Amino acid sequence: MRSLRERCVPESAFPHRHKPTSGISCRYLPIIHFLVVLCITSAGCITTGPAVPTAPGIGSAGPDFSGIFIYQNIVNTSQSGEALMNSSGSAPEVRRSAAIRDALDSHDPVTRDFAVSLIPQAHGGSFNLAQICDLWETVYSRWTYVDDPSGDDYFSPASRTIALGFKGDCDDFAIVVAAMIESIGGSARIVTAQNGTYGHAYPEVYVGDTLEEFEAAAAYIRKRYHVTDVGCHITTGEDGPRYWLNLDWWSSHPGGKFYADEGVRTAYYPDGRWEQVEATVR
Repeated sequence: MRSLRERCVPESAFPHRHKPTSGISCRYLPIIHFLVVLCITSAGCITTGPAVPTAPGIGSAGPDFSGIFIYQNIVNTSQSGEALMNSSGSAPEVRRSAAIRDALDSHDPVTRDFAVSLIPQAHGGSFNLAQICDLWETVYSRWTYVDDPSGDDYFSPASRTIALGFKGDCDDFAIVVAAMIESIGGSARIVTAQNGTYGHAYPEVYVGDTLEEFEAAAAYIRKRYHVTDVGCHITTGEDGPRYWLNLDWWSSHPGGKFYADEGVRTAYYPDGRWEQVEATVR
C-alpha cells in the first residue's frame, strides 16, 4: 500500500488556488451569472433564508426537508458478511490507525480550548451543526498546504497543527478538524481513499441514524451556505445505518462534493478502530 504522502493530493490541486476563466469574455460573465441564478431561483432549486439560521442539534430532526442530495454514497461495511471493523489486519493499517488515534488529541487543552474559543455565543449550548460549521470554516480559511517529509507518513497531532497556525497536508487537515469536533462532544472519523496516482484523506462527522436527521442537517447547510447539494456517506452494518457528513476541503462548504476515489475507502476512528469497505454509489 502506498504511503499517505504518495496518497495525498499535491499543493497544485488545493482548492484555494484558482485558475483564470477562459473561453468566455469576462465582460459577459456577470450577465450570464445573473441569468443562470435567475432561472434556477425561478425553478425553486435554491433554498433561501438567513445566512446563519438556527441549527438543529445532532440527532434531532428539524422541520425543513427541502432540496436534494446527489453526493450520497452507500457504504456497506458487512458485504459478504465480513466487516473489517477492528484493530487487526495488515501491519500498515494497524500502524496507521494507531498513529491517527494518537494524533486525534481531543483531550489536549490546546485542542479543546481553541475549539471552544471559536464558538460564538449565538451557537452555544449542546453540540450542534452550527458549531461544526464554525470550526470547519476557521480551519478551511486559514489552511496552508505543506507536504510531509519525503518518503514518510507523518500525522501531526491536532494541538501541534493549531500551534503552527494550520499548516500541513490533507491528513493533518482531517485530523485537526476531527479532533476539534470530538473535543466539543461530536463524533468524527478520518477517511482515506485512492484515485489513480494520488490519494487523499478527509474528515467526516456523524449526524444521525435516519434520513430525517441527515436532511435536517442538510437543510441547515443549504440555508447557511446557499447551496443545494449536500454530501454524506451512509455506513450500514448490524447496528443499522449511520450518516456521516463530508467535511473535505474540496468544496467551499461542509457537505460538498466527495473526492473522486476508486470506490474503496478506509475509515479511521478516534479509538483506533478502522474499517475498509467498497462503496456503492447511487
